Amino acid sequence: MPLRQILDIAFFCITLLAFNASPLRAEPVPPGPLETHAPETYKLNIVFHEFAPFSFVDDQGKATGALVEIAQRVCQDWPDKCEISLRPNRRAKQLFFTGEMQATFLGWSQERASSMWFSLPMVETEYGFYSLKNNPFIPEQATTNTVVGVFSPSNTHGSLQKIERQRQQQGMARLRVELYPQANEAPLRMLQKGRFDAYYVNKDVGAYYAKRLGLTALDYTPGETHVRYCLAFEMNHTPFESVKAFNRLFQQLLSQGRLDAIYHKWHMTPAHLDPIMYPELNMPF
Repeated sequence: MPLRQILDIAFFCITLLAFNASPLRAEPVPPGPLETHAPETYKLNIVFHEFAPFSFVDDQGKATGALVEIAQRVCQDWPDKCEISLRPNRRAKQLFFTGEMQATFLGWSQERASSMWFSLPMVETEYGFYSLKNNPFIPEQATTNTVVGVFSPSNTHGSLQKIERQRQQQGMARLRVELYPQANEAPLRMLQKGRFDAYYVNKDVGAYYAKRLGLTALDYTPGETHVRYCLAFEMNHTPFESVKAFNRLFQQLLSQGRLDAIYHKWHMTPAHLDPIMYPELNMPF
């Protein structure tokens, strides 16, 4: 065998022996668990305003109402901090738009959905005109002297404005609209005293306060049906994934029947939408 080949073999054997004796030899690393990335959640501060029977302060000074109780139930299973408060309407909106509160109770509208995420609809309801039975509101006979009160700023006012535009297109007289800053029993008192010819309001809200006032001689004319009440989330202050997690949790509780008692208590029903509609309604899911 040539001397050069003998030297090469010897060098290889020496190197192999040295590697096997080295304390720095790398041992194989057993495979670890795969990394998973759960959706990130955030704290939720939800603010409501006085709008019984959906949200109001009870005789013990606690926030209650159909939507408040639904939100409270979802909060019980929310993986992060979740708090609910009730403020006057203008203050609630201020806290929401400045980002101090991540969510607030609003009626869904196309205009709002251009700048806000929305929860899945929690309640489906409607708006209409309450009037006195001895002076019923008949839309076709209303004149420019017909005074209609409405809570504002609100989705209810926006709905009345749509009705006004439809009336103009049909050649009907404009209504004399008076804005009222509260959605409690005060506007119904105005109706009772004859200050309004009609009060345009959520049907359930009007019925709730009429019962409290003992008003029974009332007439009701439907205005806008299929109104969806949701929680709204400002896009600039709440991530898409957080709203998506909220909606999935709400849907899970709803489908499991764990919200049924709340709906039954308040004599309300949830709004059932085809999930194919969620993207166009800006409802992350």
